[in-house]
Amino acid sequence: MKKLSILFLSLFLTLNIFAVEQIYVGAPKAPPVLPVLRMMETNALGKEYKIDVKVWNSPEILIAMVQGKEAQFFAFPLTVVSKLYNKGLDVKLMNVNTWGVASLISTDSSIKDWKDLKGKTIYMGIKSSPPDVFTHYFLSKAGLKEKEDYNVVYSNKAEHTNFIVSGKADYAVTIEPDTTTILTKNQKFKVAISFEKEWQKLKGDKSHIPTAGFGVLGEIAEKNPALVKKFNEEYAKALQWVLENPEEAGKLAEKKLGMDGKIVTKAISNMGLNFVQAKDAKKTLDEYYQILKEYDPKTIGGKVPDENLYFNK
Repeated sequence: MKKLSILFLSLFLTLNIFAVEQIYVGAPKAPPVLPVLRMMETNALGKEYKIDVKVWNSPEILIAMVQGKEAQFFAFPLTVVSKLYNKGLDVKLMNVNTWGVASLISTDSSIKDWKDLKGKTIYMGIKSSPPDVFTHYFLSKAGLKEKEDYNVVYSNKAEHTNFIVSGKADYAVTIEPDTTTILTKNQKFKVAISFEKEWQKLKGDKSHIPTAGFGVLGEIAEKNPALVKKFNEEYAKALQWVLENPEEAGKLAEKKLGMDGKIVTKAISNMGLNFVQAKDAKKTLDEYYQILKEYDPKTIGGKVPDENLYFNK
């Protein structure tokens, strides 16, 4: 009996030594997920962790995933993470990784400015995302009001791209790699307005418009800040690898998420990928959130988020 007890104890200890913790990352099939795929491939967090991606394709799914704690880490549109934080959800922003990735594309060569969209219907992907919010913001600056001067039709990410490629829309707001997909498959479309250039006009400088970043559940940041710091560091390295190895990154996106590898490869240089720790981006984000607050406080959850939004360890 004593020998049997020792055997079970030995087996228990062995299993615990080799136990692997599952790390889930909630992300769309969009630029922020690419470095995560590299991290999965290289086992970047070490042998004691296994990373997997749970795909979301609408803000409703993302919010449900956060509320249900279905993942530890999330790719967040910056407007959405502010809303969640201001509503009392315990989330921390770790980095900003995607900048100025949106465009207004059209088959109509007469579209040169936002005011030219009067009377038009614009097709949009993710509702409440930065491209959506800034579309309304720029249109309001041009003196146009939704439903009076223009209409917006929303759809999920896959439907959005397919609908535009098929030629059922003439005016659409897109992000990479979807923009490259559409311009490649339907050459009637051209980029009419660059959100990056519009932001630079607004700011009067050459800064880039922040769009998305990675965040973590607050309880994970509290219990295991070393893991969060490691994730952030490895994500930065993986993002650099994506930029330096677009062909391999495209193959990874196809292998792990079924994305079109060639399109991803072609689009990477236009994805606005640039890693900045959230705490270092706070000044830029404060300005960004203040602009949106002055336009419509609801777009960011009522107020500019305070310093507790930012992971700072």
